Amino acid sequence: MIFFKDIYLLFRRHLRKALRAPVWLLMGLMQPVLYLILYMPLLKSMGATALLPTGEIVRVFVPGMLVIMAMGGLFAGFSFIDEIRTGIIARWLVTPTSRVGVILSLICNQLLTLFFQACILLVIALFLGLHVSLIGIALTLVLILMIGITMSSLSYAISLSVKDEGILASITNTFYLPVMLLSGIMLPISFAPRWIKIAAHFNPFYYAVEASRSLFAGDFGSHIVLFGFGVIFVFSLVALSLAVRALNKMAV
Repeated sequence: MIFFKDIYLLFRRHLRKALRAPVWLLMGLMQPVLYLILYMPLLKSMGATALLPTGEIVRVFVPGMLVIMAMGGLFAGFSFIDEIRTGIIARWLVTPTSRVGVILSLICNQLLTLFFQACILLVIALFLGLHVSLIGIALTLVLILMIGITMSSLSYAISLSVKDEGILASITNTFYLPVMLLSGIMLPISFAPRWIKIAAHFNPFYYAVEASRSLFAGDFGSHIVLFGFGVIFVFSLVALSLAVRALNKMAV
C-alpha cells in the first residue's frame, strides 16, 4: 500500500505541474491533428488504389497518427533533466520512496496525457469519416499506452545518463525519425521497395502500427495483433528496467 501511495503522491505532483503549462498538452496533439487535417485529404484526392481503397484511407491513417503521438513520449526527458539539475530528483532519492515508484509516477503522468490526447484525436477522426468498433478502439488504446510506457521510460533512462538537453535532443532526434519512417506510420510498408520492407521488420514499432491497423479493421485474432502486443510488451519492460537502473546509478 505504501508503494502505491508513493506513486500517487508523486503522480499528483507531476499532474499539477503539467496543468500549470497546458500549452504542452496541445503541442503534443498538434502534429497528428495537422497530419489528419492537411495530409490525409491529399491521400483521398489521389483516389483509390488496389492496396488502399478510398474508404480505407481514414482507417489506415489514424492508427499511424496514434502511434506518432505515443512515440512523442521519447521527448518526456527534457523537463525531467531540469528537475535533475535543480536537485529535485536527488531529494527524492534520499527518501524511502521506491526507485520504481519514482519512475512509474512519471510514466503515469505521461500516460494520462497521452490517453486524453488520443481520445481527442479519435473524436476529430470520427468527424473525418472514421468508422471502427469500440473493441478495436479500446485495444488500440491499450497498445498505444504500452508504446507510451516504452518511449517515456527510454527518455527518462537517457536523461538520467546524459543530464544535458543538447545531448538528449541529438540522441532522440537521431533515433526518432528513422524509427518513425520505418514503422509505416504515414502509409503501409507494403507500398515501399523491398529493402525498406526488410528493414521495417527490425523495427518493433512497425508491428505496433500493423497491429493497430488490424484492430481498426476488426481483425482481432490476427497473428500480427498478438505479435505486436508481445513485441511492445517486451520492449516496455526493457525500457522500464533501463530507467530504474539509471535512477539507481544516480543514487550511488
